[in-house]
Amino acid sequence: MEFLTLKKCIELLQARNINMKKYLGQHFLIDRNSRDKLLSFAELEKDDIVVEIGPGLGALTDGFIDKVKDVYAFEIDPDFCNILKERFSGYPNFHLMEKDFLEIDTGWWEMLPGKVKVIGNTPYYISLPIVFKILVMRDKIKSALLTVQKEVGERLTAEPGSKHYGAVSVLLSIYSRAKICYFLKKDVFFPKPEVSSVAVRIVPLEKPVIKIDSEKEFWEFLPRIFNLRRKKISNVAHKIFSVEKAGFKELLKKEGISPDIRVETLTPEEIYKVFKIIITLKKEK
Repeated sequence: MEFLTLKKCIELLQARNINMKKYLGQHFLIDRNSRDKLLSFAELEKDDIVVEIGPGLGALTDGFIDKVKDVYAFEIDPDFCNILKERFSGYPNFHLMEKDFLEIDTGWWEMLPGKVKVIGNTPYYISLPIVFKILVMRDKIKSALLTVQKEVGERLTAEPGSKHYGAVSVLLSIYSRAKICYFLKKDVFFPKPEVSSVAVRIVPLEKPVIKIDSEKEFWEFLPRIFNLRRKKISNVAHKIFSVEKAGFKELLKKEGISPDIRVETLTPEEIYKVFKIIITLKKEK
């Protein structure tokens, strides 16, 4: 299949009288070498089932459609859906899903015959919700390769103490292995984005690094403490959760955690211990 260069993209859009929709964060990959290098990190095999998020005009899709078993492509722009139907009409393994990836319920995932590999040149404004969706459905996912804003990529892979370290960094380190595997220049996209991009590969673990009890509550707990990331954990616990400082500090010390440590430097293991202590103290009230 012919690759859509910048010239061909413009010609195709003009011929269909299609205007780009800024509110959807649309940016097409227009450099074939970058596309091929990016896809190499997906490690695709002939029996793979691929879920693609936001295929657009199909720049990524046509790089792997004939190399995998099935492709489920989620696209919400009706103009692009019409183009995708035409471009991939000859591929019985191409399944166009004209709906929002984030709105797919658990039932759809359960109907799939096996684990999938997720690929997406994701709109930057929904990158984090997509990552959280992948974490929720991690038992059905072999891996995910996402193109995201560079700053988001740094947040996804940040270590304790980093300025980018936060709730999503903690969750990814518990449930997966995530790394930045490729940097993409601005000029390999059309329209050219204002920010730099990276490809992040996420591989869910068979078992999480930490066995989390009360998972929903823990996920909700993380952004609350990271809203005060530079504060001492003893002050944060008292301010947000109204725990008594003396008792909290004593329990922290028993776990080998300094009461004066700042939230942004806590390891995932320490954060979970803090969570358990707070839950215990609140139950005793």
